[in-house]
Amino acid sequence: MLAELGEFGREQKLNYLMFSLPYVLSSMQLLGWVFVGADPAHRCLLPGESASSSFLDTVEAGGWRAGQCAITNMTSGQEEPCSEWLYDRSQTSDSVVSSWDLVCSRQGHFATVGAAPMAGYILGGFLFGMLTDKIGRKPTFLISNLLMVMAGLLAAAAPEFFSFVACRVLAGFAIAGVEASCFVMGMELVGPSKRTLAGILCWFFETGGLLCTVGLGYLVRDNWRLLQLLYTAPALLFLSYWWIAPESVRWLVARGRTHEARHLIQRAAARNCVSISPGLVDKMEATIQEELLEEEQGRTYTVADLFRLPRLRCTTLILLCCWVTCASLYYVLLLDQSELSEDIYLGFLITAAVQLPGYVYVILTLERPAFGRKRSMCLFLLLAGVALTSHPFVPSSHPHVRVGLSILGRFAANCSYTILNLYSAELFPTVVRGVGMGFTVVVSRLGTMLAPYILLLGRHSPVFFGISALVSGLLCLLLPETLGRKLPDSLQD
Repeated sequence: MLAELGEFGREQKLNYLMFSLPYVLSSMQLLGWVFVGADPAHRCLLPGESASSSFLDTVEAGGWRAGQCAITNMTSGQEEPCSEWLYDRSQTSDSVVSSWDLVCSRQGHFATVGAAPMAGYILGGFLFGMLTDKIGRKPTFLISNLLMVMAGLLAAAAPEFFSFVACRVLAGFAIAGVEASCFVMGMELVGPSKRTLAGILCWFFETGGLLCTVGLGYLVRDNWRLLQLLYTAPALLFLSYWWIAPESVRWLVARGRTHEARHLIQRAAARNCVSISPGLVDKMEATIQEELLEEEQGRTYTVADLFRLPRLRCTTLILLCCWVTCASLYYVLLLDQSELSEDIYLGFLITAAVQLPGYVYVILTLERPAFGRKRSMCLFLLLAGVALTSHPFVPSSHPHVRVGLSILGRFAANCSYTILNLYSAELFPTVVRGVGMGFTVVVSRLGTMLAPYILLLGRHSPVFFGISALVSGLLCLLLPETLGRKLPDSLQD
């Protein structure tokens, strides 16, 4: 059908764009926390000192010396924990951190906000994955988008820390549904030869959302509630999809709504300026029904089947390690730019911008035998590992080397994550591909939940992620190449 209709014709491009734009808002909602919760330099407020005093790292007055988390009596040398703090407002004058004092003994609370969306993402991945098949791709998107809007608006009005965290969990839950429904729609819209391209192009929209995130964060520095509102409100426009967006043709046929499916096919043919051969629609409907019947009559596979045979068990364990590593790297390198620049806006901008040439590189090289999936995956993981492991040990007297290593690590980590999404799907046999991909993604979110807490280790935290990348890169050498080869169908393959 798609061969005659056009694998990526005008109608498909329009609908693909329609279901790629939500990636912009979902990434703003997820990573907007970097600026909504900007963590400025801080020190204790001395007894009798005004909260409007100018910020200096260390201050001595009235016999007291102010540190980051304690004040010291200069006569007795006795330390007392802070009760109030003074913040450096030169970059960001208002944030969740400075509003609720998420510093020192409450620094773990700061990491909890970073981890909260991933807890929701795990739950949302299970629920919305089923809903896309049960009620359709479009209704699933509309429900999850509405929940994302609600979570963002409630977060902007949250009166205290715990309600804010609850809103972040709900946001992660909703983002899982938005991305799942949009990804499935994007894949079902295009022909087989264009699916690799379609699977990578959506990442450009996510990066576009990151660039919008830093742009808005830079413009709105004095009111984190307004900034959170600006990250959320544009998603209300997607409620119009109830009237203007199509449903998946494949899902409509599977549910017996063939009249609606035929209408969408005829509209696509008219917009693509092509004519459909007589009987082709009937043939397509029969093919889909046969595939669905085979699925119903076939054996149901579970996560246990991924570990049943030695070779598949080895592949699954290696992919789990790679997914935890790559997902954690991708998330944590966006959350923290301290080793790249003292300016969080510049650091985030560089981190987001370096993704674009990475996607272009992957598109241009991934289908070439000289590069392939396995070789590229190993190379980028090892590069990221070397850069991250060595960065903390480069003296501060060599700032250009430190920045260069940081950028290289970010570029390599992003490329490896992009390749992993395609490579994993090709390594799992057809009968367990959906189960395998779902399981690895869920486990990877456990890694991203832990990543913000690992950042609490301080300046040496990149070493932990670097070692993880090195181990994953070496393990990838045990995986087979999939480029140009027949993909496995059964567990025995």
